[in-house]
This record gives sequence, structure tokens and C-alpha cells, in this order.
Amino acid sequence: MARFDEGFFTSRDGLRLYWRSDQPEQPRAHVAVVHGYGDHIGRYLPTIEALTGQGFAVHGFDYRGHGRADGRRGHCDAWPDYLDDLNAFWERVRAAAGGGKLFLLGHSHGALMSVHQWARGGLQGLSGMMLSSPFFKLAITPPPVKLLAAKILARVLPWAPLPTELKLEQLSRDESVQRAAGADPLYGRIVTPRWFIESAKAQARVLAIAPGLQVPLLLFSGAEDGVAKVETGRAFFDAVGSRDKVYKAYPGMRHEPLNELGREQVFRDICNWISERL
Repeated sequence: MARFDEGFFTSRDGLRLYWRSDQPEQPRAHVAVVHGYGDHIGRYLPTIEALTGQGFAVHGFDYRGHGRADGRRGHCDAWPDYLDDLNAFWERVRAAAGGGKLFLLGHSHGALMSVHQWARGGLQGLSGMMLSSPFFKLAITPPPVKLLAAKILARVLPWAPLPTELKLEQLSRDESVQRAAGADPLYGRIVTPRWFIESAKAQARVLAIAPGLQVPLLLFSGAEDGVAKVETGRAFFDAVGSRDKVYKAYPGMRHEPLNELGREQVFRDICNWISERL
């Protein structure tokens, strides 16, 4: 039985960010989970249960504007704000690990954050990185008129809440997952113009980061992902400098392999990959 703890910590600029920790009595390793956009760590309970069941401690948090954290919903003033949140969380995980091996699992927007945090010299002590359906490019490019409107709004109304065009069935084929997300008051349903522009700039830089990534990498996607462009994730993987890297595309799965039908295989692959690097 894993010991569960939760609470809040303070970001660099004074926001309260939620964290949770699930730790077996003698963890084999520690895994930090970075959720996706509009997402929150509470949606990762099946992942947490699978990993703790194999002896891994799992630590997660809600970054600004998400879940139980402070901040305007779905908004960031600047991309580095997210990275500062991740840095503060990571230092907490390092302290909790007490010298144990540290791995990171970033999903979608969380994968984009994780790669950028590595590139700026963060994630000290990382033993391996796992990227789930990395949000390195939208699966469908918005029309030019929408891009222009976003740029204008980012200057004059950067925080304006706009409805997301995400459809719940794009997340998973599992209808119970779709229903749960639809009924979840913490699940985000808006975007802001500034976030859109900041994330687009981060995506534009991601392929340049890949050659310098020298840690063990597991990158996996749902082959039918309609949110994040699978081909861009593969291009990033191919460009990664690490010689220890594994790529998987799960047939039939959509944007959230961790919440998909057949997710048990994904969990087995994750646990085996970590175990092989202990």
C-alpha cells in the first residue's frame, strides 16, 4: 500500500500550486508526472496505481491555471512561468527521493514543458524521460485567419477566455474517460490568446532542442492522435541525441494512451522501461 500525501507549495511569483505524492514503503525509483494542458494530476490515478503497484513512487502537481492550482484558467503571461513551476516541483521531488533514481513522465503540454526545462539546464539528477503524446505541434494547423486573430488578441486581450475546440472523444476511445472529463469541474475548457502564442513559440523551438537531449528517452503516442501531430513527435525522437531511446506508437489509441482502452499494455511498457534502467 502506497502512502498518500498532498498539499500546496508556492511558485516563484507567489501562486499556490497543488501537489500529491504516492510512495510505497521502499520505492524502487521516483517518477515525477507533468500533466497536459487543461488537465490536472487527479486524472492520472490509473497511472499512479499501476506504477506504485510495481514499487515506484509517483509525484505529481497542478501547474498554474490548472486543476487545484492558483492562476487564471488556461493562461500564462510567458512560457518560462510554466518552467519555473516545474522547476519548483522538481526540487521537491528531488528532496523526497533522497538520492533515489528520478524519472519524469510528461504528457502532451507537460512533455513540451519538460523538454524545454531540460534545455535550460533544469531537471538535475534526471535518470530518464518519458514523453506521452508530446504536444510539439497541433495535429491540424489552424487557418491563417485564426492565427492572425490570436496574435492580435495576445496583444490587446491576452487573458481573454476562449472555448477550446477539443472534443472529448479525441482524448480516448474509452467512453467512461470521456464522460468523466465532461463531468470534471477541474478539467479545463478554455484557452487564452497569450497561451496560444507562447505555446506556439515553444513548439517552434522544440526540434532544435532534440540533439542536445542526452538522457534515456521513452516517447510514445496513440497512432490515432487527433490533437498532437504524431509525425512531429517522431521527428523529434529521430533527432534526439541520446543513444538510449525507445519509440512506440500504439495502434488505435488517441491522445491519451494513459487513459485509453488497452492502457494496461502502456503501463507495462513504462514499468519495464524504468526497471531496465535501474
